Amino acid sequence: MLDQDWLDQIVLDPAELTGYEFHDVASIAEVTIPRLARRITHGTRARAEGITVYLENGEAVS
Repeated sequence: MLDQDWLDQIVLDPAELTGYEFHDVASIAEVTIPRLARRITHGTRARAEGITVYLENGEAVS
C-alpha cells in the first residue's frame, strides 16, 4: 500500500476522473471486468514470483 506521502502526490484530471480506490486482488473480480481482473491477478502473481507472463485477453500464453 502507498504511504500518505505518495497518496498526496496523486493528482486527478477532473475532466477524466472523479476519484480512485484501492482493492485487494482477491476481490478485484467484483469491481472490474473479467479481462482486467485476469490481467491484475496474473500480474500480481508474476510480480510475487519474480517472473514475466505474456497474456492475451488476460489469459497466459505459453
